[in-house]
Amino acid sequence: MKFIRMNDVKSTCWSKAWKIYINSFPLFEQRKIEDQIEILKDYRYHCIVVCEEESIIGILFYWEWDNYIYIEHLAISSDLRGRNYGSKILKEFCKNNKCIILEIDPPVDDISIKRLKFYSNLEFRLQEFDHVHPPYRKGYKGHNLKVLGYNIILSKRNYDDFNTFLKEEIMKC
Repeated sequence: MKFIRMNDVKSTCWSKAWKIYINSFPLFEQRKIEDQIEILKDYRYHCIVVCEEESIIGILFYWEWDNYIYIEHLAISSDLRGRNYGSKILKEFCKNNKCIILEIDPPVDDISIKRLKFYSNLEFRLQEFDHVHPPYRKGYKGHNLKVLGYNIILSKRNYDDFNTFLKEEIMKC
């Protein structure tokens, strides 16, 4: 499994990665293409395609700052879902990284409960903070999410640092 960083939309993998992105997330959880192009300029942002045997199997978009990594988007190509690629990618990614933070929908229905179990099985732990992710697009409101941590139980100060970074840096576009 190879993790390949794309620094601009001229990368050979870009169109396939963008297709996975737009097909995997609802519109309110997506950046507009012009915002994505702008955010690629930030050295802290990592836009990764994950390949196996020359085929793109998924995407992993994350931010690295101070002592944290925040996974903003993780998705597997729709024709490869259900084959444990998500677990394989996260296991590989987590074994080499420091404290990792990600967000999921609150576990209130079968799908969101299954998603929490997926991450829990990979040693992510649910954090006890009320959290609202800011909107990616004008005309949308922020949405309630739950924060999970790998290799960390967030203190209130850790959470506030993350939330400030999210609002002021990640969502600046």
